[in-house]
Amino acid sequence: MISLKTRLTLSLSLALVILLGLQYYLVTSAIRSTAEDYVASRLEHDAETLLADLTWTEQGPQLPERTLDPVYLRPFSGHYFSIQTSRARLPSRSLWDTDLPVEPVAPGESRLLHKEGPAGQPLLVYSAGFRKGGRSLTLTVAEDLSSLNADLRAFQWRYTLVSVGIAAALLALQWVLVALGMRPLRRLQGELRAMEAGERQRLSRQVPAEVRPLATEINRLVEVMRNRLERSRNAVGNLAHALKTPLTRLTQLGDDPKVRSDPDLHEHLLEPSRTIGELIDRELKRARLAGGSPGQRFVADREIPRLIRALEGIHAERGVTIEARIPPGKSYHGDREDLLELFGNLLDNACKWAQSRVVLQVKEEPGLHFTVADDGPGIPEEARPRLTERGVRLDESTTGHGLGLAIVQDIVTAYDGTLAFTASEELGGLAIRVTLPPLS
Repeated sequence: MISLKTRLTLSLSLALVILLGLQYYLVTSAIRSTAEDYVASRLEHDAETLLADLTWTEQGPQLPERTLDPVYLRPFSGHYFSIQTSRARLPSRSLWDTDLPVEPVAPGESRLLHKEGPAGQPLLVYSAGFRKGGRSLTLTVAEDLSSLNADLRAFQWRYTLVSVGIAAALLALQWVLVALGMRPLRRLQGELRAMEAGERQRLSRQVPAEVRPLATEINRLVEVMRNRLERSRNAVGNLAHALKTPLTRLTQLGDDPKVRSDPDLHEHLLEPSRTIGELIDRELKRARLAGGSPGQRFVADREIPRLIRALEGIHAERGVTIEARIPPGKSYHGDREDLLELFGNLLDNACKWAQSRVVLQVKEEPGLHFTVADDGPGIPEEARPRLTERGVRLDESTTGHGLGLAIVQDIVTAYDGTLAFTASEELGGLAIRVTLPPLS
């Protein structure tokens, strides 16, 4: 979808262009109308002067040549008149052998027309009806508008250049004002990215009033989700602890001499109890390894050492050591709990199979790229595809329930990443390579 800034800029620019275009039309029309009104008033004055000098003879209307303006005597001068009665017509000498074809006008009426002149030039024609000496006549006066039109075109060009400059300046100013007006929204966008990256927990309320309800609702939803997740995790821990007591009683019952005297009953009672106990221990261990608030940014060189210390303590009896090679400051904008569970399962699985050494190698690349390798016996290539199947265990001699790598696969898939199993060239055992792309 087109951005709000672009939409505002385009809509305001369109409105500005329309208003400037309308202003241009109104101004140029007003100037042309004013100029033509001035010419029309002059033509009306000339018509009154001609009417005052008009006399009647047997041949019809006559005007003394000495009283005429010289422009009416020069052929095609651009100033013309024509006096028309029902029986005769008196044209100006400037018309030469042409005429001004105008319909007769009743006395007391007048018309203002645009017509084409003798030389094809545009004319403004004033025609009025009069009555003088008991006779009716139509007096028509015309003036060439060519020079006026040329001046108007020159003005229009200059005004167009000025209007374009003003429009460019206003568009630039509008862009700056829109950019300044969008600053609070850009700041809000930055806060949302910071929340996604785990760098802050809430949005600021210092936002425009129009988006404050949205920011408030987002804060409320984040808080609700955080509380629900925390309650869910606490419920899992409480359930696991609650099951420990009845499970301990079942184990004690299995150790009762009467039960031990029946091997089949003893085995059927203790085997599911051990399985449930191991599952509970696993969930409690994951709860210990993955504490903290949800949604925080995962900082590898800060979180993984604590995880390693906990795992080395769990596998202390076998003397397994974990070596971590992590670039300083390496972080990933994923959910902290998911990544702790991802590293915890992979390192725990490697510790179970390792003879004495596990190596974690994190690369300095965009996203999160790391390898967990052990010095154990490794896994045949043809068996590796089954490692992520839920509940599958390739060696029943190790403790576990075949869920760890399946959980790892679920997390990697959720982040659109890849999971690959190879032989470790450094240690000789299994190497698990994980690639998580940067979050957009």
